[in-house]
Amino acid sequence: MKRIKILFPIIFLVLIVGFLPISMNVNSLSEKVSINDDIRLNDLSSWWWEPLELISPEFDTHNFFSKIAVDNSNNIHIITSSDDDILGSGTDRDVFYKIFDYVTKSWSELELVSTDGSSYSENPDIAVDSTGTVHVVWLESADILGSGTDRDICYKEKTSSGWSPTELVSIESDSTSTYLSIVADSNAVVHVAWEDFADYTLADGDQDIFYKHRSSAGIWSAAKIITDLSTSSTYSPDIQLDSQENVIITWNDPSNILGSGSDQDVFYRQLDKDFITWSPLKLISSESDGASGSPCLSKGVDGMIHIVWGDYSDYEGAGSDADIFYKSYDSKLDSWSISEVVSTESTGTAFRTSIDVDGTNSVYVIWEDTTDVGGGGTGNNILFKYLDLNTHTWSSLAILTYDNTATSFTPALAVDSLGHVHTIFMDSDASLLGSGADYDLFYKKFVGAPMQPILEEINPNPASMGNIPLSWSLVQDATSYEIYRETSQFSSTSGLTAIDTSTTTSYTDTVTAAGYYYYAVVATNEYGESLVSNVEFVEVTEDTSGIFASLEIGELLIFAGIVLGLQLIFSLLTYALLSSKIKSGAKTKSGKK
Repeated sequence: MKRIKILFPIIFLVLIVGFLPISMNVNSLSEKVSINDDIRLNDLSSWWWEPLELISPEFDTHNFFSKIAVDNSNNIHIITSSDDDILGSGTDRDVFYKIFDYVTKSWSELELVSTDGSSYSENPDIAVDSTGTVHVVWLESADILGSGTDRDICYKEKTSSGWSPTELVSIESDSTSTYLSIVADSNAVVHVAWEDFADYTLADGDQDIFYKHRSSAGIWSAAKIITDLSTSSTYSPDIQLDSQENVIITWNDPSNILGSGSDQDVFYRQLDKDFITWSPLKLISSESDGASGSPCLSKGVDGMIHIVWGDYSDYEGAGSDADIFYKSYDSKLDSWSISEVVSTESTGTAFRTSIDVDGTNSVYVIWEDTTDVGGGGTGNNILFKYLDLNTHTWSSLAILTYDNTATSFTPALAVDSLGHVHTIFMDSDASLLGSGADYDLFYKKFVGAPMQPILEEINPNPASMGNIPLSWSLVQDATSYEIYRETSQFSSTSGLTAIDTSTTTSYTDTVTAAGYYYYAVVATNEYGESLVSNVEFVEVTEDTSGIFASLEIGELLIFAGIVLGLQLIFSLLTYALLSSKIKSGAKTKSGKK
């Protein structure tokens, strides 16, 4: 009975000591409450359009179809064509190139690309690979490299050493090559698709879509017909790569394939990156019962494929005029979304559309439209929308040419790594920036301050005096981040001074005094500052010395509990052994009597 009385308080004490650090850990965790604002990941409602720029002041005659590309350093590359006799080009139509340098914020001098021919060079397209090499293709009517007098596809690349010699792409063609498209992959392999009347391989004399690729060593593959199932002429190819760098080609075709009917429909095929396996033909405009055409592709960093096209279907109340339709493809599920009408405000004809996707998977669409939007004139306008990731709805309509008094046409766009949208289009307004009565090429960009960063919870917390590690989310349109630290809670940085600036998404602060510290981050770029991030706090405790300096209070208490428990158990065992000896001795003495 006496032993039970001794054991009970000992066991109770061990349980209390063991429970104590657990209780303190729970209380410590309950104190780690962050104050998080309602963070919208890609809120573009406060962005704006920069003033219009004239980028073809050198030309006195018309510019024609032009394209735009952005490289990994955010330089902007423009390819265009003109009849102007400039740079020794002659009075025939030629292909010209310009670049906007992101660092110097200036446009380069104009460069002549189509230096070999003395006939029409036109309808160019452009791509820039991951090394910064520029790849250009165009239609050439001159008899160069044995191509004959029919129109063919020619190619050049520009490296740091300058422009390469002209190469003939459509070498197998004995007929007219027309509309084309180009893309370059991360291995500097160039992929080209184009229309051609050539009666080659499985072609039957009508216009078909052909494909070729050029290796990084400069070797062109044999031409491959993509539309071998088509029974009519096919048009408007566009080429893109998915996230695995498989080749994707889309076009429009009036053939009655896959139940599409006899109207123009949009089709799609994929070539695996092994350059061997082609997917079966797929119908994209499956909901359409009118003519669908001129598709344009882009890809997201999440692997999704995005496509827009012009469509005359009276779908979802769009009316019988042409509208811009949109779909996306999930390669993981091998599934296309249902069609959406982008140009819901349009009451005229919407056509000549272009699409691109930024690093947050926001989708941007631009198109030409005959709708009378008011403003300065009655000609065609350039309209723009983006897909809001927070609401998964299309933004309100932006009219890029509201004040223009003449017709604007053939828009194109590209998005840089900061998420800024760069657009080009032609305009015939003679009074616009002194451009004159010819068709000129204009540039406009959609920009704004960075999105709001998200600061991660600080760990460990509590922390000892010394280094405090901070990490936050990457903001695609930020060029730097300002770090704020205060000793009391705050929700605005007005009147506060940043303790430092970082160009990465992490920072290590040094704290030399105990207390509570509150941190926040603000993203910045040349257009302004983001909203302040969520605020995270850390409790900094006095530094301790000795072998336990690196242990937190909870860990020290657990260690102390273990030591105390072992001491109590040892004492109990010692007491039991001594008691046994005493009793044993007592019995022995009693026996001798």
